[in-house]
Amino acid sequence: MDDLASDEQQILRLHRDWYYSNFDINIPLMRTVFPPGKRDFIMFNLNDHPYFGVDDLANLWSFYARTDRWGLCEDHVMRLDVSGDMAYVISEGVYPSWIVRDDDGSPLPEEIPVVFNYRSTEVYKRDDGEGRPEWKMWHFHCSTRPADDEVPPAKTGNDTAEARGLGNTPYSTGMRTDYSAYIDGRD
Repeated sequence: MDDLASDEQQILRLHRDWYYSNFDINIPLMRTVFPPGKRDFIMFNLNDHPYFGVDDLANLWSFYARTDRWGLCEDHVMRLDVSGDMAYVISEGVYPSWIVRDDDGSPLPEEIPVVFNYRSTEVYKRDDGEGRPEWKMWHFHCSTRPADDEVPPAKTGNDTAEARGLGNTPYSTGMRTDYSAYIDGRD
C-alpha cells in the first residue's frame, strides 16, 4: 500500500492540475484529473448546474472557451484527508474570469470582469474508472462564498475570511496552491 505522504502528494497534484486546467480553459489537462466514463464523475458546478461525466464537462468548457477568458485561481487548501482508497480536499479562493465574446462568438466592445469568491469540495477514489488503482477525482462541488469581510451569523468580526485568512480555520493554517511547476515548465 502506498504510504500516506505519497497519497497526499498525488491528491495535491490532481488538485493543482484541476485548478491550473481552469486557467485558459485547458481541456486536455482537465481530462487527466477525472475518470473517463460517462457515469463516473459528477460535478455541482459554480454555475449552479450539475454535469455528469468528463465529456459533459468538456462540452461546457468548449462553450465557455467561445465566450470567456479564465484567469488563475488563488486557491487555498483548508483540509486534505486520505483514508484508505478515498480522499477529499476542501479549499476556498478567488477565481477571476472575463466575458470576452457574446454567445455567437463575436467580441464584446469591452471585457466584462467576473470574479468569484468560491469554496469547493473534491472527492477522490483510488480508482481510475477502469479498475486500476490510480487516484482520480470522482466528485467536485463548488459554490460561491460570501465577501471576505462579511461577518457570519452568530459570530464576530474575528470570524470573517478576511480576519482568519483564506484557507485558514480556527485550528489550522491553510496551504496556498502552488502553480510554480507549470510556470517554471516542470510539468
